[in-house]
Amino acid sequence: MKRRMRLEAVAIVVVALGVLVGCGHKTVVGVLLPTTGEARFYGESIESGIRLAVNDARDRGALPLGFDVTWADTGSDPTRAVKELRAMVRERGVHLVIGAATSSEAEAIIPLLDDLDVVCLSPSASAPDLSGRSKLFFRIYPSDVLEGHTAATFLFERVKRKQVILFAGASQYTTGIEPEFRKQYVDSLGGEVVERVDLGDEGWKAEALQALKAYPAAGVYIIGYAEQILDVLRVVRSSNYDGPVVTTSAFYTSQVIDEAGDLAEGVLFPLPPFDRTSQKEPVLSFVNRYMDTYQRAPDVFAAHGYDAMHLAIRVMEIAKPPNTIDIKRALQFGIGDTMGVTGPIQFDESGDVKHYPAMFIVKDGQVFSFQRYLDIEHARILRKVQDLLNNSAPKPTPQG
Repeated sequence: MKRRMRLEAVAIVVVALGVLVGCGHKTVVGVLLPTTGEARFYGESIESGIRLAVNDARDRGALPLGFDVTWADTGSDPTRAVKELRAMVRERGVHLVIGAATSSEAEAIIPLLDDLDVVCLSPSASAPDLSGRSKLFFRIYPSDVLEGHTAATFLFERVKRKQVILFAGASQYTTGIEPEFRKQYVDSLGGEVVERVDLGDEGWKAEALQALKAYPAAGVYIIGYAEQILDVLRVVRSSNYDGPVVTTSAFYTSQVIDEAGDLAEGVLFPLPPFDRTSQKEPVLSFVNRYMDTYQRAPDVFAAHGYDAMHLAIRVMEIAKPPNTIDIKRALQFGIGDTMGVTGPIQFDESGDVKHYPAMFIVKDGQVFSFQRYLDIEHARILRKVQDLLNNSAPKPTPQG
């Protein structure tokens, strides 16, 4: 009898301890970004959006009980990304990580997700072949399939360039976009890539100048990350080339646009559907809060960082306790058609969103949707014509 009473007492203590542990359990989300190294521009922008999302949720009283964030810098190195992810899972018990900012980092960590029992929500990895590799990998940035298709159609149909000089860096990002661009521009539309300049070759600058001189009527398309794009722009601007320059969405971070200065003027690129000039919600409130916080306008990567953390917070409200299976189910079925600042967020069976890019342009250091820019220019020209007509109209003769 005494033994039975002791066992019951132990059971009660165990249950009580379990309740106490459950009440004190932290809901930890990992954030794994490149805040140093060559991809730091993207990591810093994404981080700014993530921090704003946490602060906004805290101000609204919307953070789950015990919510916490653990941060790690990948150094723009896929190998280091793997190491930091392992440490997050081992030391903090992370079941959801916002990370894999670059496609190369995503490729490195995806094979580990099932073994580590962790869901990855990427704010910006875009290589097409990442889709469907793991049921635990989700991304809110559109695939490069759509970006390459948009750039090709724009060059051929909108700015009427039947030939293009293609500049390509050596990265998984490039290998994701280039085939899709060629499929649309060459195979579907009948355009011609008259020269491909490999940015990994030592003599690429001399080769670029020769191509620009030989094909002055061709368009320029640059596939690469920010620093490579800036290098190409320096060469292009040093020549007499005055045609359209189209590049990738990787060009658009606030830091890169500022650093580029006059080099960026008139550069065109496709972006997911985030227009910071929009007067609609939730974009308007997000942009105002971001500018109040950071004294600069948000770029597309900050917007995706914000949406990623906003989504993570919603998921952690649904998945209680936060385990991998429930987090995955919440992302697939629990969030509905969430309206983010980057557009509606709903994942398909491969963990992808369907956000169709639109073309944007840099004018006077500001980034506008191309259609909005055309509307502004059209209105400006109409005003100028009206002023000329008013000034040239005969003056009424005074009556004597």
